[in-house]
Amino acid sequence: MGKSSIHIMPVKSGSESHNQRLQNLNYVREDLSHLNSSFILAPIAETRKDIETRYQESTGQKMQAKQTPIREGVLLIDEKHSVDDLKRVAVKLEERFGIRTIQAYAHKDEGHWNKETGIWKPNHHAHMVFDWTDKDTGKSLKLKREDLAEVQTLVAETLGLERGHASTKKHIESREYKVLKVEEEIKKAFKLQNGLPDAFKVIETAKETEKTIKPLKHEKNALEMDNAMLRANKNFLTDKNESLREENKKLELEKQNKNQMRR
Repeated sequence: MGKSSIHIMPVKSGSESHNQRLQNLNYVREDLSHLNSSFILAPIAETRKDIETRYQESTGQKMQAKQTPIREGVLLIDEKHSVDDLKRVAVKLEERFGIRTIQAYAHKDEGHWNKETGIWKPNHHAHMVFDWTDKDTGKSLKLKREDLAEVQTLVAETLGLERGHASTKKHIESREYKVLKVEEEIKKAFKLQNGLPDAFKVIETAKETEKTIKPLKHEKNALEMDNAMLRANKNFLTDKNESLREENKKLELEKQNKNQMRR
């Protein structure tokens, strides 16, 4: 039995773009994207406007821009889970806490390649986007610490997974970030369009190339030594020629002086 956890935070501006695969991601295998599943009840922008309207009607004030009425939960799932399981989680969250799910995505195309073995390590997880407000007033729901702990239990039981410990700090978002950073560094180092797969190919090619280059390096070093000796000999001969020219000048000058004296 796998472990369950859900990490809830204010929704990010690029949530829909990421979740709906509207952008290219280095840690996503497009050949596995057909395994993903999702449901969308309402766009985030439209939901935000509806919440702001309810809030203003109930309070007589505009909602501040810094408020976070829409939140996103990232949760661990197994290979067997699909959007149908997320729908069951959504129903129970709304029944128990009034948390309404407007979007949900089960992602099975993310992961990373093991640097040593070259084996793909999948990162099965899901994203659930919530309207985190009272359906009448538009005010944010106030969940206590024990309520959030119960959310963790509810998610685990609904998905049939072992509940993760509250002290566990490793969650999906940090794993995604680390994988992305590794991929970026590899792309920079090898100047590649793709990440790890191409990097492994480059490394193997480099190893084979090194075998060919090694004897050439020795030959190059020998040639450089020969060239250094030739340059040294050339400098010696140049100096010798200069010395001989000076001697010839002196002899020519003495000869001219002797001829003048005879006259």
